[in-house]
Amino acid sequence: MSTEPIVMKEFQEQQISVIVLNNNTSQPIDSVSVSSFGLFTVLGDTSNINIPATKQATVNARIQAPAFDSVEDTTMLTISYTSGLDEDEKPVIQTKNIPVQTVVLPDAELQFVGFVEDIDNLLATPPVSTWEAEKGENVTVKFSVKNSGQSTIPADSLVVYIDIENELIGGNASFNITQAMARGGTSYTRGVELLILEDAPNGETDVSVTLMQGDYVLDTQSLVLKVKL
Repeated sequence: MSTEPIVMKEFQEQQISVIVLNNNTSQPIDSVSVSSFGLFTVLGDTSNINIPATKQATVNARIQAPAFDSVEDTTMLTISYTSGLDEDEKPVIQTKNIPVQTVVLPDAELQFVGFVEDIDNLLATPPVSTWEAEKGENVTVKFSVKNSGQSTIPADSLVVYIDIENELIGGNASFNITQAMARGGTSYTRGVELLILEDAPNGETDVSVTLMQGDYVLDTQSLVLKVKL
């Protein structure tokens, strides 16, 4: 049996597929389904299939993730099936377990993302998605983070990265989210300044604003920066 690693946000749903090989050379296995998956909830629409001898098939199931802070790096997934008959001529139910790499992330997202006039007026004007600037100027990008999940997100566990795609135009920046956020909580609205290089080419480039926990992207938004001739 095999399946891909699972990466998903807490309490969200996802379809998973498990490849099951029947290595019995003479008998099929019947009623093959995902019966449990650790702290993940296996929802009602799991497939229930029969696999002939020496053949393999894909078993599908829909799961719901638990709280992000409750899951280990590896979770045991249990497949149940029937094979053969007992002395009362009833199907014999058997199970197999496989370890699955699992990552459950906080359900955090960016909000209020965009360009603003300057770092001192983050709350005075609404953000815009497109900005035009001169070479050698600073441009200011503001953002905030909201916890849309159920579990408290610890302080200093999330980072926002702001990247100018065209490296000939400007550089990058990052900002640690230092606030802990309970359900529905938000971070402060913050801003970063990005310097447009003196010798930058004129024209457009994308600016990505990405919220991450470790190596995992939680949310991303894209802006457009225009450099004047």
